Amino acid sequence: MTDPDVALIVVAAGSSTRFGTDKLGVQIAGRSVLERAVTAVRAPFPDAPLVLVVRGDQVEQARARWEGLGVLVTAGGEHRQDSVKHGFTALNPGDDTVVLIHDGARPFVPREDVVRVTAAAAETGAALLVAPVVETVKRLRADGTVESTVPREKLARALTPQAFRAGVLRSAWEAAGDTFWTDEAALVERQGGTVVAVPGDSRNVKVTHPDDLALVAGVIPKRTRVGQGIDVHPFAADRPLWLCGIQLPGETGLAGHSDADAGLHAVTDAILGACGCGDIGEHFPPSEDRWRDAPSELFVRHALSLAAGRGWRVAGCDLTLIADFPRIAPHRGAMRARVAELLGLAPDDVNIKATTCEGMGFVGRKEGVVAFALVTLEPSANP
Repeated sequence: MTDPDVALIVVAAGSSTRFGTDKLGVQIAGRSVLERAVTAVRAPFPDAPLVLVVRGDQVEQARARWEGLGVLVTAGGEHRQDSVKHGFTALNPGDDTVVLIHDGARPFVPREDVVRVTAAAAETGAALLVAPVVETVKRLRADGTVESTVPREKLARALTPQAFRAGVLRSAWEAAGDTFWTDEAALVERQGGTVVAVPGDSRNVKVTHPDDLALVAGVIPKRTRVGQGIDVHPFAADRPLWLCGIQLPGETGLAGHSDADAGLHAVTDAILGACGCGDIGEHFPPSEDRWRDAPSELFVRHALSLAAGRGWRVAGCDLTLIADFPRIAPHRGAMRARVAELLGLAPDDVNIKATTCEGMGFVGRKEGVVAFALVTLEPSANP
């Protein structure tokens, strides 16, 4: 089947009442639930027309976010079935086009499942993904007691996407009138149509409650980013020595426009590099007098803020100081604790090492200090 024979509707016009907040905007491994849902259902048919149906008060914001990616945005209706109709009308597909309808709250659906349900609908007119019911199912009385056990052999959970030839949907809507249905498969069933059940991945979970996020997050690989930072400073008389956020009393300081904390400068650059935000010189030019003698923890905090704005947080930091002078070992514990505090980490997530140059080069001549930092970032809003 070629892309022009397929059209996609992603329904995202719900109120998230049961979730308690906007569930579609919640981040899973650095990407929102809705972004993952759109990407998943679109993956096999990247050039197919796709309409995203959102609440009326979200249309302008959604258009600013999505239309540049080739996604048409339209307002939903009072009920899900109304929203699907609005999306269908916006697409206006030909009768032989296979229309896929996917919940914006289902961030995980395998590519092969989308392909298979599409092929089934192209052949038969209507199909949906299903997953087996593995738990024992009970029918309850109004008072909460068990009335009976329901045989589960012929039961299945309805998933999305559901797929239909557009002409099948049009005919079903015309025959249904003003009746209510929970999904389009139920609509077609009521009108006597046949809907093919296509086995799908049982991990295709709809995010309805906060606990559902943990289930989905377990399916999606966790992303990480790594950045490195290097800084070099010569010694300068009559300046305090700051390294890794602490002052080393009685030691010769380092030359620099700020407090010249080579350790924190390297950490700052590593964070900036990992989140793609340039380098420390871009954000804190030495030509600007306001940064004269500034504490380098300001630079670290700024880099952390930029990373957070892009959906990242620091997961770990490994810092190496190369110095023949002063001795780092007596201060290592305090340095580690301070860097961990600045990064919002436990001390075990930070490591500080020290080595010398055995008398070689400018470090060996005790003319300066070199710092190397390696920082790992992880998505900042993992469930």
